[in-house]
Amino acid sequence: MKFPSLLLSLCLILGACSHVPPAPVDENRLVLDTLALAQKTAAANAEEQKRELASAQQAYNRERSLGSRLRLGVLLALPQPALEDKSRALALLEPLAGHAGPAGQLATLVQGQLNERLKEGRRAQQLKEQLDELKSIERQLIERSRKGRQ
Repeated sequence: MKFPSLLLSLCLILGACSHVPPAPVDENRLVLDTLALAQKTAAANAEEQKRELASAQQAYNRERSLGSRLRLGVLLALPQPALEDKSRALALLEPLAGHAGPAGQLATLVQGQLNERLKEGRRAQQLKEQLDELKSIERQLIERSRKGRQ
């Protein structure tokens, strides 16, 4: 009778020891590493940028941690044709923006820049549409003046 209870106690003790909490994340180091990666990737050629992005995406798919989310979000926020995906970057960084600490501060900064670039893009599109409308009006006026001369 003592043997099963002893065995059960031993299993419970070993089970409790098997769960070791993960090491705390050094956010200062994480932010510095993320900024260094962003700087290196921005200066790289398109092929290397795609490799870095694929690597960051794989890391995020494996483990949706604070670090992998921040790295992928920052890479997607870079204004490089091979990398930029503002909407995905915003979606990745949004949960981090409320996070206290350096990672949250970086996420908030990048999110603000992305929102500003999106706003500028919408404004540029509006101005282009207005210019196209003015060109159309100008063509109509030219056509009318030609018809009036004939």
